[in-house]
Amino acid sequence: MPDEETPDSPDKAPPEETETKPQSEDGSTEPEEKRLKRGDQPITFWQGFREVVIILVIAALVAILVQSFFFRAFIIPSSSMEPTLMVGDRVMVDKVTFYFRKPHRGDVVVWRYPPDSPKALNTTNPFYWPFQQIGETLHLTHRGTEPFVKRVIATEGETLQLKQGQLYINGKKINEPYIVKDNSDFGPVKVPKGTFYGLGDNRPNSRDSRFFGPIPYRAVIGRVFLIWWPFSHFGKPKG
Repeated sequence: MPDEETPDSPDKAPPEETETKPQSEDGSTEPEEKRLKRGDQPITFWQGFREVVIILVIAALVAILVQSFFFRAFIIPSSSMEPTLMVGDRVMVDKVTFYFRKPHRGDVVVWRYPPDSPKALNTTNPFYWPFQQIGETLHLTHRGTEPFVKRVIATEGETLQLKQGQLYINGKKINEPYIVKDNSDFGPVKVPKGTFYGLGDNRPNSRDSRFFGPIPYRAVIGRVFLIWWPFSHFGKPKG
């Protein structure tokens, strides 16, 4: 006897219909409204412009801080340091070293002269020098004055003398293989506290401490540690 078809049992549920959800362009089946609410909104022109401005401002601030307190580039403006530094040489100046020690004999240093005020060199105001450094980087202070670059030859408490171009410190003969020799005489003179004497390596053609006296430590910008341009001069200054 052939099987008779029986109606579906009332306790059997009809098969569920599966709803096909539309997919977005990125393959997600999540409704677009929810994704937009979640923060996946496209970046507008003004949002992108604002981000670029913020990045540029941060980069400018970092550059100002680095040049004010860490490293700075200078161009050698005169022949007073030849043959060590030639006119037009680009040098990098390290400001960090002198946070931890005073200039030593033989250091090639960049310094500002004259200072804004003689009293400024002795100030104990902790906010004065940071603002001075930033102001100089932004060309707001020391305008109209070019930094000098010289070699430290005598530090505080030492007595220096030049005899026929030969340097003596505390009566001891000092060898200076890097200088252009002359036959000048100078001193003896004792270096005051808080200062040093700086002379150019090109002794016959250098206006230095022989003319304007001792240089305050507080006037020093930093130590020349690298000649980076032109490549033919690349390297550490002789000394």
